[in-house]
Amino acid sequence: MPLAAETEFEVRCPLHGSIPFDARERDIINHPLVQRLRSISQLGLAHLVFPGATHTRFSHALGVMHVTGRIFDQVVRALERDSGVVLPPEERRRARQIARLAGLLHDLGHPPFSHTYEPLLPQKRFLPSPRHWYTRFDLDERASHEDFSVAAIYALSQEAPHLLPADEAQDVCALIDQAIRPSPELTRAGPRGTHNLYPLLKQMISGEIDADRMDYLRRDAHFAGVAYGNFDLERLIQSLSSHETPRGRMMALDQSAIYAYENFLMARFHMAMQVYFHKTLLAFEYCLTQAVREGEITLKLDGSLEGFMAAREDVVLAKLYAARDRPWSARIVYRRPLRRVLELHEPDAGGQRQRVLEALAEAKLPVVHVREQRALSALAQDPESFPVYVQETLLGKVRARPLHEASVLLGRYNQIFRIEYVYCDAGDYERAVQVLEPIIGDGRADP
Repeated sequence: MPLAAETEFEVRCPLHGSIPFDARERDIINHPLVQRLRSISQLGLAHLVFPGATHTRFSHALGVMHVTGRIFDQVVRALERDSGVVLPPEERRRARQIARLAGLLHDLGHPPFSHTYEPLLPQKRFLPSPRHWYTRFDLDERASHEDFSVAAIYALSQEAPHLLPADEAQDVCALIDQAIRPSPELTRAGPRGTHNLYPLLKQMISGEIDADRMDYLRRDAHFAGVAYGNFDLERLIQSLSSHETPRGRMMALDQSAIYAYENFLMARFHMAMQVYFHKTLLAFEYCLTQAVREGEITLKLDGSLEGFMAAREDVVLAKLYAARDRPWSARIVYRRPLRRVLELHEPDAGGQRQRVLEALAEAKLPVVHVREQRALSALAQDPESFPVYVQETLLGKVRARPLHEASVLLGRYNQIFRIEYVYCDAGDYERAVQVLEPIIGDGRADP
C-alpha cells in the first residue's frame, strides 16, 4: 500500500494501469503550463519513422510522477525495515509530495519537438528565473529546457492562490536541476544523517536508476513498436533501498537485482542506437533545425512564459506546411529524408571518413554531417553525480560497494558512445554510390 493517500482521482495509462493522484496534484496537472505538454511529443519527429510514436510529454510526466511515488514508498519501507528509522509523518508526506511533483514537472520546459529545438533557445538572461535559487547563473549561457522548467515552476509558486509554496517549489526545482540549491528543510540532517533526503530524492528523479528513465524507456518502446526498451520494472523497484553516507542517504540496490539493473542499462543502450539515434530520424531533425535557422519558419522564443505557452508543435507544423515550397520544410512535409552514405560508431582509425569526404568534395557533391553522443552512465564519470550502492550479504554481514564496481556490464559499457552520419540529397545518392564504391565496397549504405 502507498504511504500517502492519493486515490481521490485517477487516470488510465497503457503502461501503469491506474495512476492515482490527490486534489492538489490535480490542480497542478490542470494548470495551462502543465496541459501544454499535451502538445509536445515525447520523441519529436520520430513518428515519421515509427508511426505509433505520437505519445506526448504529458503522458510521460504522469507516468514519472507515478513511478516516483512507487520508488519513494519502496525505499522508505526498506529504510524502516533495515535501519529502524521512521521518518516523522509530516516530513515523510512533504518529501513524498516534492518527489512526485518533481516527477510530474521535470519536463515542463521542453520546447516544441523537444531536444531538436533546444539549441535554438534564448540566453538565460531573458527568462523570468528565480536567480536567488541558483548556485550559479550565467546570463550569457544558452537556456536549457531545465531552465524553462525552473522558470515555469517558479511562476506556479507566485500565482494566487499558490499552487506551490515557494520553499516546496524550490525543492522541486532542486531535484530537477542540480544548479538549484535545496531548501534547508530538505537537507536537514537528523540522527546519523538519516533525514538528509536530498541526495536520495534527487536520484529518484535524475539518477542512475530513476523514475524518468524507467518510464520513458518502456513508454517509447511501447509506442514505437519495438522491444528494445523492455526491462523488469517490478523487480528493479522492489530491489531498491538506501545507504547512509556522509553526504546523506543514497540509493542502493540489492545484490540479487544486479541482472535486472544490467537489463535496464542495456535497454537504454539499445533504445539509443535503434530509436533515438535512428539514421532517418536524425536527418529529419537536422532538416527542422535548418528550416528555423534559414528563416523558412519562425517561432519566437524570447524567454517569456507567454511566448513559451504559444510554442506548441501544432504551430510549428502549420508553419512547416505553409513553407512547404521551401527546401528544408518540404523534406519534412512530404517526407523526403536525406540519404545516408556513411555511418561511424567508433573512432575512425582507418581514415575512411576522411577519404569519403575528400571523394565527395572532389565530385562536388554537397553533404550533411550529423553527430550525436550519449553517456550510458554517469557513474564513475561525473564527479557531481551521487553514487548508487549495491547491498551485499557475506557471512551474515551486509556491506555496500559502488554499483560501477559491482556490475561487470557497467564496467564494460561505462563510456561515451558516439555516432556520426554523413548524408547527401536523395537525387545525388546514385552518383555518391559510384564515387564511393572504390572506398566502401558497393557503397549502398542506405538501400
